Amino acid sequence: MLKNLFISLLLIISANCKSTEPADVRSAPAEYTFVTYNVENLFDADGIAKYSDYNTTDREGNPLYTKEDVLTKIQHAIQVLKEYNDGKGPDILALVELESDFSPTKDDYADAGDFLGQYAHTTLEKMLTTEFDEKVKDLPSEWLLLKGMIDSGMWNYQVEVGYPPMENGEPTTVQKTAVFSRFPVLREKTRIHPLERARPILEAHIDVHGNELVVFANHWKSGAGSAEMEEVRLQNAQVLRDRLDILLAENPQIDFVLAGDFNSDYNQSTRYDFPKTAINDVLGSSGDKLCFTGKALSFETSNGQKMPEKCDDVNVYNLWYNYPINERGSDTYRGYWGTLMQIMISPGMYDLTGIRYVEDSFDKGDFEFNTFSSSGEPKRWSSTFVGSGYSDHLPVSMKFKVIEEEDKREELNAFIMSNMTITSGDDDQWKPNPVEYHLPTMYKTEQDFTEVDPTVTPEFFNEYFYLKANVTKDYDFVVNGSTYDVYAPSFRLNEVLGEVAGTDTEIKFYGRFSQYRGNWQFVVESPEFIEIQE
Repeated sequence: MLKNLFISLLLIISANCKSTEPADVRSAPAEYTFVTYNVENLFDADGIAKYSDYNTTDREGNPLYTKEDVLTKIQHAIQVLKEYNDGKGPDILALVELESDFSPTKDDYADAGDFLGQYAHTTLEKMLTTEFDEKVKDLPSEWLLLKGMIDSGMWNYQVEVGYPPMENGEPTTVQKTAVFSRFPVLREKTRIHPLERARPILEAHIDVHGNELVVFANHWKSGAGSAEMEEVRLQNAQVLRDRLDILLAENPQIDFVLAGDFNSDYNQSTRYDFPKTAINDVLGSSGDKLCFTGKALSFETSNGQKMPEKCDDVNVYNLWYNYPINERGSDTYRGYWGTLMQIMISPGMYDLTGIRYVEDSFDKGDFEFNTFSSSGEPKRWSSTFVGSGYSDHLPVSMKFKVIEEEDKREELNAFIMSNMTITSGDDDQWKPNPVEYHLPTMYKTEQDFTEVDPTVTPEFFNEYFYLKANVTKDYDFVVNGSTYDVYAPSFRLNEVLGEVAGTDTEIKFYGRFSQYRGNWQFVVESPEFIEIQE
């Protein structure tokens, strides 16, 4: 069926597209970058936080999430985002986990341009250090981030924010989503869709050179592996599904992107034994490229060819299927990769009109500085000292372009050549994707650890050490007379250390020196990181 469709398309486009110069002479269409990123709780600097980890001080009055931490966190987020477009940043950015402001005053800024104009005389660094005052203290996190972006030479973005509903004078969710776009945003079309027990979905309409792209920024209910939480996500998905149905009925060729943290894996129905899943069964996210591309390209024909009945509900293609199956993963949990951050597109993003997804451009942002060398896992944020790390999620991205009339034949030829073995998905090939841990090649030694107090040495934080220890009966490690907690993300300590716990037997281990809820700990990532001394 698809082969006949391709032939029909080629004939139609050949007859109607004429170019005044050879295809190989014309310059390729410009490609643009779309990124979605969970910045792991980018809170503002007002000291009012619903999560205790983001209070200004801890229970003992020690500094915790300070204005200096806010500056570090924004600088680190910007460092990640500047990896795109030669430092200019993504063309469109869907952000997750910006703090909902719990101490708002009257917003004195009409828009992003107005805000930036009022702070054009200074820098974010000064605003959060020497020029910190009550006015800066009250700024929401998205304005602070935008100012840092401008200071660092990134695009001059327009910003749309998914504000949650208010209840008793406070936002109903701790976090919100936002869309940053260097293209004009059609603000009169912006919508916010409240969800049950989750952050509202932000719907932003963006004008890309006269072509409308609709972006939905999502952050569904957490707990991917919980059947109880999946019931909540069913409602989250239904809200989005209902809105998509309306838009697709109005225009089957609509170009839309669904992005963000769905707190579901792209193949939730395969990975978990739930009766019904939000991402696959309700939203209809699929890897069935056979149906998806057939539907997309059928828009170009007028011969009345119909898709198989099984393709009726295939309106969303998940771009994780456009990535090697054994490399899929942007977050980790208990030693396995997950795919909570996702980008999904409409059939219109695969047709030959308007905006088009660039084949095989989906990627994850596993840069050397934001991942651990021993595993590739994200370096999550910590407020220890003046802050370190980036996020517990890697960003994911795609490229898109605008299709011009004279490019249609070339685009179709390229599409056919790149999809000779088009499939209906690869869920039957999926297996859990474990994190592969390797012994660190760079680490500090016993001498480094004992020469100074490691708990007041910032350069030791999140660094690997090779040390000697005794193991307590509670599986803590005693190093140089001090006792430290131990966290093993991929195995049970008792299965490796059961015979030596509580004895005088010495071990050697590779551990990353870290902190959790104020307690210093070693993260020991693999059984191979432990050597029991005879």
